[in-house]
Amino acid sequence: MLAFLGLIFLLYGGMHGYALGKVWQAFPHSAALGVALALWGFLMTFSPLAIWYVAKQGRHGAATSLSWVAFIWMGYLFLFCCIALTLDITHMLAMFAGFKWFLAGWDALAAVALPALALAAYAAMEARRIRVDELKITTPKLASGRVTIAQISDLHLGMMLGDSFLQRVVEILREASPGVIVATGDVIDGEGDNLAELAPHFRKLSPPNGLYAILGNHENFAGMGKSLRFLQDAGFTVLRGEYVPVEGIILAGVDDRTLGNHAREMSEDKRQALAAARNDTFIILLKHQPVVGNDIPFDLQLSGHAHGGQIFPFGLFTLLTYGVRAGLYRYSDGRTLYVNRGTGTWGPPMRLFVPPEITLITIESENNRDARQ
Repeated sequence: MLAFLGLIFLLYGGMHGYALGKVWQAFPHSAALGVALALWGFLMTFSPLAIWYVAKQGRHGAATSLSWVAFIWMGYLFLFCCIALTLDITHMLAMFAGFKWFLAGWDALAAVALPALALAAYAAMEARRIRVDELKITTPKLASGRVTIAQISDLHLGMMLGDSFLQRVVEILREASPGVIVATGDVIDGEGDNLAELAPHFRKLSPPNGLYAILGNHENFAGMGKSLRFLQDAGFTVLRGEYVPVEGIILAGVDDRTLGNHAREMSEDKRQALAAARNDTFIILLKHQPVVGNDIPFDLQLSGHAHGGQIFPFGLFTLLTYGVRAGLYRYSDGRTLYVNRGTGTWGPPMRLFVPPEITLITIESENNRDARQ
């Protein structure tokens, strides 16, 4: 774990060195500028640790303010580095081709800094525009009728996403009027001490077949006891290696694999019971990370975690990691995976070309479809 954190801070520090080096090149060199850039780079590189420490001291206001500064900067820095790297590669190719490069000094900095600023502003607005994406599945395993399920994922409630954000989520869910609401992990973030104030918002929801949740990696970061209390106070039934029948289908849920010693796995007898039931009953598996395994039988797996990359082009890294980004994936054995883009944000309060999502899923009997035809 320490080695992993060390690698992350080394990479983040390298991004600061690269970006602030561009600033150094654009302005007249001076000792004051060098000190200012070095100090800013150091403070921002280790700002996530500072946020964690201040939050642990119970200073919620200070931690929240620091989070907004540090994570907006993180999003801007990522975009700045992506644009700068693209221009640097283009510059190299132009040199090899014998073309004269037209950007230098302040012009070179402005060509990176201003587009990054514009994209960051757009990404901040896009993160607030929650979309309702619909998924419809017909199956012979449902005798008649239909089941509607709303999926939320990766809300990351805490210091940066709180009351006003959750109110919008609840309003959308109430308008959609699903029969079931499921949360596929990371409902809360790793920090924040105002969670008790947020739980009543969920209690305004009253889907006829209940609210269900599973644990993601951030529930572990926040503390298992704290996370479970919040979810239960909010009215969720937490599925931890368990399953329940819901309106003619089966809803199963497992803990995220990163929970380690805290994780509860589905017992062998439950897996065998699901395997036997799968021939006749439609099974939905709630699993935080979009990793498809063969240990637990399912027809549809609902996942999140990857946020669709959240800020383009980071989705390329999540695609390399998981082999999927977001949306619907069908497998040759008849199973289906749906990966939610995430309803909230982690870190930077931004989303670039990856809008936040609430998924409205309709599982319908083939008999209904045939009757309409």
